[in-house]
Amino acid sequence: MTNLNNDYEVVAKYIKDISFEIPDPDCFVSAAEKLSEYTTKLDLSSKPFKNNLIELNCKFILEAPEHVEKKIYADLCLAIVFKINNKELTTDQVKKLILVTMPTEHFPFMQEMVTHLFQKSGFKNFAFNKKINFEDLYKQQFPTSA
Repeated sequence: MTNLNNDYEVVAKYIKDISFEIPDPDCFVSAAEKLSEYTTKLDLSSKPFKNNLIELNCKFILEAPEHVEKKIYADLCLAIVFKINNKELTTDQVKKLILVTMPTEHFPFMQEMVTHLFQKSGFKNFAFNKKINFEDLYKQQFPTSA
């Protein structure tokens, strides 16, 4: 898997960590009934490694609203490891590659994995359909770098 500009190459995509905490059957039934009230958050972090490798961690967190008494807890971390081939990229270009390019290109994979795992965990009606514009988020966070 290589991008068209050959600036980077994806080495691996995998589930790094997964956690489903369903304390009892009542919590499962409550969550299944109120799943549309839960919010899904995404947290991105990265870590550099040797040989120009970078691990991008995409952590999805399912949060119950305050008023829900019988809650479940779930989070899933998907990792994308890629190698930077273009050693002339500036720090800002690498930052944009990590925070915009990689998540944008691999978001369909992430949506599919999250939906599949939740459905296989018993939440048959779960679908992660949230749209995220990583370019807009980047511009909000780094207005002078955009």
